Amino acid sequence: MSTDYRGATRSVANSGDGAARGRDSFQLDDLMRVTRTRGRLIRNVALGAFALTLLVLVLWPSHYASSAMVMLDPRKNNVTDLSAVLSDMPTDPASVQNQVQVLTSRDLAAQVVDKLDLMQDPEFNALPPLIALNPIHWLFPDNETETDAEVRQFNNTVDNFLKKLSVNAVGLSTTIEVTFSSRDPVKSARITNALVDSYVEQQLSAKFDATHKTTEWLLQRIRLLAQQVQADEAAVQRYKAENHLNDTADGAPLIDQQMGGIDTQLVQARADLAAKTASYDRIKSLMQSGHVADVSQIVSSPLIVSLREQQATVIQNEAELETRYGARNPKLIAAQSQKRDLDAKIAQEVDRLAGSAANDMAVARAQVASLEGSLRQTESESTDQNLARVKLKSLEANAVSTRSMYEAFVTRLREAQDQDAVQVPDVHVISHAPVSSLPSSPPKLLIALAAIPMSLMLGLLAGLLAERFDMPVERVQRKPVAVPLRGVPVVAELPNALALRAADRVVDQPMGQFGLEMRALVQRIASSGYGYPPKVIAVTSTDPREGKTTVALALARAAAQLGQRVVIIDGNLQAPATALMAGIGVPQAGLLETLRGSVPLNSALARDPCSGAFVLSPAQRFPDPGRVWASPEMARLLAHLRQNSDLVIVDSGPLSSNAAPAILGFADTVLLVARWNGSPRPGLDAALGFLKRQNRATGVVLTS
Repeated sequence: MSTDYRGATRSVANSGDGAARGRDSFQLDDLMRVTRTRGRLIRNVALGAFALTLLVLVLWPSHYASSAMVMLDPRKNNVTDLSAVLSDMPTDPASVQNQVQVLTSRDLAAQVVDKLDLMQDPEFNALPPLIALNPIHWLFPDNETETDAEVRQFNNTVDNFLKKLSVNAVGLSTTIEVTFSSRDPVKSARITNALVDSYVEQQLSAKFDATHKTTEWLLQRIRLLAQQVQADEAAVQRYKAENHLNDTADGAPLIDQQMGGIDTQLVQARADLAAKTASYDRIKSLMQSGHVADVSQIVSSPLIVSLREQQATVIQNEAELETRYGARNPKLIAAQSQKRDLDAKIAQEVDRLAGSAANDMAVARAQVASLEGSLRQTESESTDQNLARVKLKSLEANAVSTRSMYEAFVTRLREAQDQDAVQVPDVHVISHAPVSSLPSSPPKLLIALAAIPMSLMLGLLAGLLAERFDMPVERVQRKPVAVPLRGVPVVAELPNALALRAADRVVDQPMGQFGLEMRALVQRIASSGYGYPPKVIAVTSTDPREGKTTVALALARAAAQLGQRVVIIDGNLQAPATALMAGIGVPQAGLLETLRGSVPLNSALARDPCSGAFVLSPAQRFPDPGRVWASPEMARLLAHLRQNSDLVIVDSGPLSSNAAPAILGFADTVLLVARWNGSPRPGLDAALGFLKRQNRATGVVLTS
């Protein structure tokens, strides 16, 4: 608890930078609050927008439209499609849009205009013939001038035609809706049907032309490919013979198979050499140490076994003779001589076995060296052949590609022959345009219905913009509030305190009404002490929805703007909200960790991103806040903050909390926050009576 306040100030100077984004959170209760405070503006804007929409619909003229349906048929015809020159029309969204562009093309429109003689229709060509209006008609030959005039008239008719045409894909299907609008419903249906019929005829004509041209081109191309196939395959065989490239039956290089066999033998030979080398080293080591009997090869030798048995018999006989006759007995001397002969034979047999192991090791080493040499030679040959096979693969790929092209062209030519005799279009009309009996443009009822939610959304947007720029709320006639019971005065009236991010307006709009009221409240509190300004201020309420956290945070920011060193403590351990409202977020370590002594005070304090005030908030909820506030650690913390700061603001829980008596016991001043005509009068009177009994009632702050 001995942490210096200035050190805490320096250590948390940048702690709020990364959390400033939390101030932009917008929740449902904020939207409801804006709806209540800006209801008149929202209503007026919505009604004005809807009235304007109705006026436009009344003045909008009606038109008749007829629609025909054309479907791109993805099914294949087994008779014709096998030899179709043009591929089946794709039915993906991009291809459907391509057909939409074909239906709206000038060429197709020109065919329909010429077919129906629409140049004579006043709806498409309202101007008189241009040649009659040309003042220099008599200066030019008649044929040339008439031709130019007809071209201009025709282009003008096509332009007017396209303006009345609408072509759209129907959802995710392959159906295209062709709609033509006209003042005459019969004319609209006739033009629409003529357009889709011309479109189908155009598709079929394109197939006939493509089939004829493709057949001629295929014949010429096949002759050239036949010659190229022969040349490419001959080049492959010639290159393989020159570079001795042989393959196995499955197509793999023969040298790779040889190299694999050598590699397998080499692995086995190396394993055998390692085993024989280890055996020889073991025999040599045991012989040098005198433990010949431990050598497995010696133990398993039949001769050694026989000699060992004889040696054991002689040793036993020697021991009996020495015991019975003494050391100079001739029989004992003979037994000892026999023992020496057996030892010599055993040593001779051991040397022979060691030499045999050395010979086996040498033979194995020679075999490994031979296989390694063969492998290196084979690898060198494989490398050379692999380099040669690079070009071979290129030649083979070229030959395969050429033959594939040749076979494909031959197959395609056979399929394309006699194609002109059977052709079907990839599109067909599934519904011709009927004569419409009702106007189809504009959809006035639909627009009127859609205007209702759009007008409401526009009004809500106006309300949000007004809230964002803090425009004045419409003045509402307030009923006069009587002086609260027991002589507790009203020290501040804060309009829009329940609005979205009201505490931010102390910093964002310091000269606004809310900011001025908060600074006046700071000065009023400073002058309310008895000979000294109060340092610990508790902000409480009867209901958590009356804006006590907003008032506490705004009061801390206003005091910090006046140059005071301010610490705001979130005393509502069951539902902490001060850090979240300030935009700091949930801390990693906070009030409870500081009281336990697990973290220093300067690590638990966080700077408010909008001011110089510090926030001390719990990192997690605590079910029994009364026990925390009644602890001696909390008393020492508040004493430390009194000494090192100008103002300590406690955002207390509701008065119904079990921590209220302890918090009020620490406070020099208590502010009771209540909503204007929103808090129940019995509850407010009870709260004022409780504060009066605690001798802590300073004033009431009214919010709206």
